[in-house]
Amino acid sequence: MKPIMHEKLNLSTGSPVKIKWCDYDYFKFPLHFHSEYEIIYIIKSTGKRFIGNNIENYTDGDLVLIGSFVPHMYKSDEVYHLNNKKLRVHAIIIQFTKDFFDHAIKYYPEFHKIKHLLEESRYGICFNDKKNNIIRKRIRSALNLNGLNLLIECINILSLMSNSKKRLLNDESADNNDLDKQYDDPRLTRILSFLHLKYTEPLFIDEIASIAGMNKTAFCRFFRSKTSKSCVQYINELRVNYACRLLLEGKLTITQICFETGFNNISNFNRQFKKITNYSPTNYLEEFKRR
Repeated sequence: MKPIMHEKLNLSTGSPVKIKWCDYDYFKFPLHFHSEYEIIYIIKSTGKRFIGNNIENYTDGDLVLIGSFVPHMYKSDEVYHLNNKKLRVHAIIIQFTKDFFDHAIKYYPEFHKIKHLLEESRYGICFNDKKNNIIRKRIRSALNLNGLNLLIECINILSLMSNSKKRLLNDESADNNDLDKQYDDPRLTRILSFLHLKYTEPLFIDEIASIAGMNKTAFCRFFRSKTSKSCVQYINELRVNYACRLLLEGKLTITQICFETGFNNISNFNRQFKKITNYSPTNYLEEFKRR
C-alpha cells in the first residue's frame, strides 16, 4: 500500500487562484492531499470519489469542495481504462491557497458565510442538487478568466456555494484532533476534549456525564441537543475515522485495528464500521487499492 501523497501545487509564488480544464483518458492521481482548497466539477466521467473517509459514486455534473489537507482521490470506472479514445474524462478544477483573502474572511462580516463554508470543507462538501446549476455555469465561464477577474469570480463562486443546498460527506473531520470550533458551550468543550483524548480507551456514559456535572439522563439529552447525535455514536465515529487511517497505513491487521481503536470485539467493530462508511473494513481497503 503506497502512502498518501502530499501534493505541492506551488500557488504561493503567483496568483492565489488556479483553474484548469482536465481532459484525461482516466484519473491517474493516487490518494493525496495538499494545503490548498479545491473545487472539482465533473463535466463527463463516472467512477468513485474518495474524500476523507467517504466513498461514493460520481457521475456527470458532480460538484464538490474539498478542504485544506483533506485526503482525496477520484477513480474512473473500469471502462475508462480500456484505451477507448472516444471515452474521455472532462472536468474543471479550481484551486486556491489556504490563506486566500484570509484577513477579509476573519474580520469582514460580508465574508461570514464563506468563512463558515471553508470551515465545513474539512468534511468535504457535495453540491449535487440541480438548483446549484448556476454554480456550474459560473465555473465553466471562469475558464475564460485570469488574473484579478478570476480571483473575484472565485469569491463569487464561494459566495454562491455558501448560500446553496449542500451535503457534508464526512460526519467527522479528516483530522479528528481538530475540535469543532462552532461549539461555544464550555461544558461541551470539556466533554469533546476528553473524548478526543480518550476515545480509544474504554468509556462509560456515567463517567463522561460527570465531566459535565450532570446525571446520565440529563447529559444524554444535552449532548444530542448540541451535536445532533448520541455520545455513543460520536465516539464510534471517532474510532471508525481512526480505523480508516490505520487501514490505509497498512501496518496492522483488521483485528489489531479493532482493538487499537477501542472496540472490544470484532463483530461490533465490523458492524459500526459498515454503518458509518457503508463498507466493511476489507471492502473499504480494497476500494482504495490502485488498479
